[in-house]
This record gives sequence, C-alpha cells and structure tokens, in this order.
Amino acid sequence: MTDSDSLKKSLSPGSVLAANIVGNVLEWYDFALYGSFATLFARVFFPPGNGYLSLLETFGAFAAGYVSRPVGGLLFGHAGDTRGRKRALIFSILLMSVPTVLVGLLPGYREAGLLSPVLLVLLRILQGLAIGGEFSLVMSFLVETAPFHKRGYHGSWALVGVVAGILLGTLSALSVSMLLGPDRLASWGWRIPFLAGLLLTGAGLYLRRHLPESPAFRPEERDVSPFLAAVRGHGREMAKGFGFLVTNSIAFYTIVIYQPAFLAGLPGSTLERALTVQVLGLIALLFLVPLAGHLSDRIGRKPVTLLSAAGFFLLSPFLYRTFVGGTSEALLTGEAVFLFLLALYIGPLPSILTEIFPSNVRCSALSVTYNVNLALFGGTTPLVVTWLSHHFHDRTAAGDLLSVAALVSFFSILLLDETRFSPLP
Repeated sequence: MTDSDSLKKSLSPGSVLAANIVGNVLEWYDFALYGSFATLFARVFFPPGNGYLSLLETFGAFAAGYVSRPVGGLLFGHAGDTRGRKRALIFSILLMSVPTVLVGLLPGYREAGLLSPVLLVLLRILQGLAIGGEFSLVMSFLVETAPFHKRGYHGSWALVGVVAGILLGTLSALSVSMLLGPDRLASWGWRIPFLAGLLLTGAGLYLRRHLPESPAFRPEERDVSPFLAAVRGHGREMAKGFGFLVTNSIAFYTIVIYQPAFLAGLPGSTLERALTVQVLGLIALLFLVPLAGHLSDRIGRKPVTLLSAAGFFLLSPFLYRTFVGGTSEALLTGEAVFLFLLALYIGPLPSILTEIFPSNVRCSALSVTYNVNLALFGGTTPLVVTWLSHHFHDRTAAGDLLSVAALVSFFSILLLDETRFSPLP
C-alpha cells in the first residue's frame, strides 16, 4: 500500500469536507476583499477625479470577471463529467490562486497609468475562467456523497465554504484597516490579504490530492459531449434552475459584495463600521445556512425557498429604507433580516440544483446554468445598483431590484419538482 493510498483511507469525513470547500473559501475570500476595498480600489487603480465614476469603474472591473465564468463552467463541467470530479477540483484551485496573488502585486494608477486598470480587468477575467466550475463541482460532490436523507444538509456546506471565505476576507480587510490606518492601508496595506491567499492555496492542493473520487462519476457512462446532451435532454430543468438562481445571484451580490460599500457611504458611517456589521452578520450566516439545509431535508426544498423568495419580495424595499436612517439599530436589524432570508434561500440551493440533473451530465448542466446566471445577474449587480442609485438619485434602488428578482424566482420555484425524497438521477 502506498503512502497516498494509506492517507486516502485515513481521511476523516471532516477532511473530505474541508478538501471540497477550501476552494470556495479561497474564491470568496478574494471576492470579499475586492468588495471591502471597492472604494479604496476606486482611488488606487483608476484616474483621480469623480468618485462615483471611479467606483463605477471598480465594480465594472469586478463584473468583467464574470464574462469568462460561463466558458470556465463549460470547460470544468466537461472535465468533471468526463475526467472525474477530483481531477477538475485540483486544477481549478491551482489556476484560481494565480490572479488572487497577482492582484496583490499590481502597480496602482499613479505608477502604471492606464495599464493598472487594464491588468486588473485581465486578472479578473482569468480568475473568472478558473473558478467557473469550482462551486458547481463542489456542490455536485457533496450532494453525491451525502446520505440519502441528509443531502440538503451536506450540500449546504458548499455555501458554508462561501460564507467562511467572505468572513475571512472581510476580517482580513477589517484587521489591516484598523491596524494600519487609512494612509498606510491605501499605500500598501491592502496588498497583504491578497498575498496571504497563498496559504489557502497550499492547504487546498494538499487536501484535494488525496480526495477519493465521487461514486456518481462512472467512466463507462460518460458522454462525449455532456453539455450538448444536457441541453437536448434536460433543457427544461436548466431553464427552471436558471429562474431559481436569479434571486440567488442578485441577493447574494447585493447583500455581500455591494452592501459594505453602500453602508460605508451612508452619512456618518465609515468603512470600519460597515465591515463590523458585515462580520457580525456573516458569523450568524455560518450557522444559519446548515440549519436551512437541514430544514429542507425535513420539510422540503420548495417550502423553504418559497418562504425566502416571498420575504425578499415583500421586505427588500422597506429594509433598504431603514438602512438610509443610518442608526446602528437600523443597520443591524436590516442586516439580520436580509441574512436570515438569504440563508433560507442558499441553504437548499446545492441539493436542488444537483438533484434535477443526471450524473453523466450533471457537472456540465449545473456549471453552465449557474455561471451564465451569475454572469448576467450576479457580477453585474454592484455595477447596476451603483448606476441606478446615482441615475435616479435613489439609494434604495438595490431593494427594488431585489424585490423584482424574488418575484421571478418565486414562480420558477413553483415549477420545480420537490426532490428531497427522490433518488439522484
């Protein structure tokens, strides 16, 4: 028996879980840093002058990374269906780490001029390509290897990895902000958290090298073109999943990526105050997401997500109006309600998306559906909301957009089959 075989057999369930979600941690660690430093990046990487335009350009660079995500989803989804989930997961985390570290080495606009924002956009595009299949591969793996009656709970840990990455990135941003102060942070301190991403990469590669392959991957059943097979045979399921994901994309990127910059820009607020509110909410989300996944195992995927969609539709405009009040109580209350609704929606999400596609095309169908939706509605959300707020002189535009998205998803969920008792296809 080789050392590798021995290590595989000795891996605990917790180690297998960690090996899967560490890539999500790295992905969202980087995204949280970008969202937390959005107002700072507007000054570092873009021409000085109009603060609104610089912030718009910053979120535009953020959105650029989503242009390549569907391509990455297609490539990594194909690899997961034809070469195995494990091999695709190893390559995705290796390629994903490069842009994170390089952002920490980029020269600012004062040093490199227009080359600085150009390089930032190129790195975002490269990262989008690398992470296009990461989350969908992890969702598939966790649900495929879960006990029959715990697929919702096990799948929800893919989102725990996402939240943990956001929390880690936000804490890193908050820590360097408090320790270094605004001047040193703007000069060089913001680079430290990006360079520290190498530590997550090393841990992820080590763990994933020794993962067992998912039992759902059966080489003898693989299709030559899984994506085309998915479109031809499961186009309706992809369309329903797409509608379901609209609220996920807009809600997640509004609450987690856009909201720190929004709260920091309120009268009397600061970046540190906004990040503190965000950290408290994310800690709560770490516990709420698995509970929502467990709840979907008990009462069904549809009741949990329908409740969340209805809450977003009815409450989002009102909650953003409470934010504008600016009091600490208003911020905490609004954030708590938003995160509770978000947990109910994203907790069952991995099991819902995994359970509607058969194993031989699952990675391709899930990756493309998920990443096309994110490209259209996720990565563009901070950019769109910033423009809407400025154009209509309405700081609560994010709440209105989220309410409309929830209405679309509500009807999409109604069309989905309840899958908690169904065997994986």
